Amino acid sequence: MIPLQQSPKPDYLTDEKVQELTNQYQLDAKKTVWNKPAIKEPLLKSSNKKCAYCECILQETDSYCQIEHFHPKSLYPQEVVIWENLLPACGRCNAPKGNHDTVNIPIINPYKDVPKEHLSTQGCRLYSKTEIGKMTIKVLNLNDNDRLCIPRFKLCNKVNDTLDHIKSITDLLEQRNKLYSLLTACSKSGEFSAFCSHTLHSNIDYPRIKSLLCQEGYWNDELATLDEETREIALESR
Repeated sequence: MIPLQQSPKPDYLTDEKVQELTNQYQLDAKKTVWNKPAIKEPLLKSSNKKCAYCECILQETDSYCQIEHFHPKSLYPQEVVIWENLLPACGRCNAPKGNHDTVNIPIINPYKDVPKEHLSTQGCRLYSKTEIGKMTIKVLNLNDNDRLCIPRFKLCNKVNDTLDHIKSITDLLEQRNKLYSLLTACSKSGEFSAFCSHTLHSNIDYPRIKSLLCQEGYWNDELATLDEETREIALESR
């Protein structure tokens, strides 16, 4: 989980439209009044088309995008289309969260909280730093072995394999280009980026490659920006 920047409320959600959709839902709770392209598309953009909680890529296989209500609509129907209450999520996260009362028993909201202040990692698993972190892991089942831990491990292992390959390259221009691609894959737009960035910055070969490129004049502003971004989102070791 990484911090997300919430995009501005779409023009579609005027005060009148919010009231209209809220009234529709309160009259018939089966109506998915939030499931509109004008709502879903900016939500997806704000999360780089990833689940706001587990960071899996959405709209692939069974991880299709669901609009998640941070404060559950069953308990807070008046917030059913309040922009600040909506997140893009996968079904795997949305289902276990269910009707959990996030007002009285808080969990991390990546649009408002800094996840790494509450979570750490070891062996591609999440561990809590705080009670909110502990509750987040539990409610969302964020250490699901088959659907999260194993896919995280595969990507993190690929990061280490790629660094092994990059350090063996003698052509510094090629080395720079390969490192740029790796940093991009570990950035906010990449799947499981909090874990991949942690793996990148925990690997002793990364600062050595960076130092060599700096010394030889191949380290540029694009690499520096990606280096800073990945460092900011990387989870800390347990």
